[in-house]
Amino acid sequence: MLNYEHFDAILFDMDGTIFDSEAVHRDAWIMTAKQFGQTFTAEMYLQFIGMTTPDCMKLAMEMFHNQVELETFSQRYYQNLETLLENPVPLKTGFSKYLQRLKSIGLPLGIVTSSAGAGVEANFRHYSFYGDFTVVVTRDDVSNFKPSPEPYLLACDKLNVAPHQTIVFEDSNTGATAGIDAGCYTIGIPDLVPFTQQVSQRLARELSSFEEL
Repeated sequence: MLNYEHFDAILFDMDGTIFDSEAVHRDAWIMTAKQFGQTFTAEMYLQFIGMTTPDCMKLAMEMFHNQVELETFSQRYYQNLETLLENPVPLKTGFSKYLQRLKSIGLPLGIVTSSAGAGVEANFRHYSFYGDFTVVVTRDDVSNFKPSPEPYLLACDKLNVAPHQTIVFEDSNTGATAGIDAGCYTIGIPDLVPFTQQVSQRLARELSSFEEL
């Protein structure tokens, strides 16, 4: 059990931590690649987890040996993703119940994501708990993305809390590194990719789901 008296705020990554959305993004990549006559597999998507979409696009162009035009591919990808997001994105196991517990405790909550603001809006469009978060930091708000600690440091600054008194929940090696390097009490709940030994050793705790809390 966590002793919340020792902490002043709780921050969550979004994709893969709050929302079981990595599979949706993966399917959008597979669909788009097929439309352009390219091969893209679930295994290839694992390299994208924790990265911003623009950086994923650059990596994809290398995978496709620059045989497709970046801007055209990107536009089609976002169109396909928008279609897939017309259905509610499932929440990660145990998150909804855990959020209700946190609301009763009363600590300020925040989201720190590598997605753009539009991605946040898309995930939350079918849900009503967006207002439970005091601060939301997206890739639009920072110059340096995860694994840089800048996004988490910005969120702590906005909440006027010290990083070492802030809990962070992350699912990826990239995000966990950002939280750890910011000085936050970082708890890992891996999604599609396990944490590396190096990251796992630096985590404050590693869980299989929010149900363990």
